[in-house]
Amino acid sequence: MNKHSHLQHFGLAVVACGVALALARPLDAPSSCFLLAIIVSGLFGGRGPGLLAVGISAIAFNFFFLPFPLSILSPSSSYFRFGVFVITALTTNQLIEAKRRIEESRRRIDETLTKTQARLSRATQIATVAEFAASIAHEISQPLSAVVANGQACLRWLSVEQPNLTNARVAAERIIRDGKDAGEVVRHIRALFKKTPPEKVALSVNEVIEEVLSLIHVETVRKRIAIETDLEMQLPVTLGDRVQLQQVIFNLILNGIEAMETVANRPKKIHIRSKVQSPDAILVEIRDYGTGLAASEKVFEAFYTTKERGMGMGLSICRSIVEAHGGRLGVTPSQGPGTTFFFTLPLESRLPT
Repeated sequence: MNKHSHLQHFGLAVVACGVALALARPLDAPSSCFLLAIIVSGLFGGRGPGLLAVGISAIAFNFFFLPFPLSILSPSSSYFRFGVFVITALTTNQLIEAKRRIEESRRRIDETLTKTQARLSRATQIATVAEFAASIAHEISQPLSAVVANGQACLRWLSVEQPNLTNARVAAERIIRDGKDAGEVVRHIRALFKKTPPEKVALSVNEVIEEVLSLIHVETVRKRIAIETDLEMQLPVTLGDRVQLQQVIFNLILNGIEAMETVANRPKKIHIRSKVQSPDAILVEIRDYGTGLAASEKVFEAFYTTKERGMGMGLSICRSIVEAHGGRLGVTPSQGPGTTFFFTLPLESRLPT
């Protein structure tokens, strides 16, 4: 706090006591008026201005509202009345200061919780991507392998006695195409790891789903999990942070994959559906055919986990992300084995401006 602000706060105490003195006589309520001045000074100025208001109020109370200013000849009743006023004034100032400190503490705690949640979200995000490291490596290696193959073909077409420029041109165009594909994969992965503030833009949830599915394709093939999609083609756009929504879908699919690890007596598959839920919102459902959930609501509690090495933060953070987008994340009963997670997002036209 700078010197100018200090002077303003102490000036507030002087003004508040002056107004209290002006009102105390006509209202015949000196104690109430001065205590109000002390409260205002303490709330808006802090401990120092509050104590100044106590001192000014005590002096004014002594000289203007006692039968005679205090002296050795004053009756004991005047001392008693003055003492009660001073004790009440000091107690009021202490209570106001305690209230300020408590509020400053609920604010620092809130800031700490917000920062902690952001760090946990970041850790969960990285851990989620790490689960699909093999898929990511494959997604990058595919276009890079194609670049090498087309580069070799281009050299062959140009190295013959009569260079085939048409085929060489086609191979070069494929190199450019595959290079762009590799660049897009890298861009998406960098976005997942990049520490940037959330940025809500108009986006297609179907596109976000397809982006996640492209990154986990190898993982689902390796674990023999079929992915079924039922995405509404004319799904309206919504405002959202692409990376955060990717994280939500990543986690929900990952949970489904892990829930089916021990399944051996039925096909392993994940069904993803998107649709317009109402004029106000869209709905995304992700169903697995795993072992199901015993406590469907407890899984969203922080640090609750059924995994041996889980942190218990994935679904809690996913719910926070969805709620920050104005939507809702939950579980619906499945007809048959497995679990169906869902989340809703408000349509762009219904979002607050």
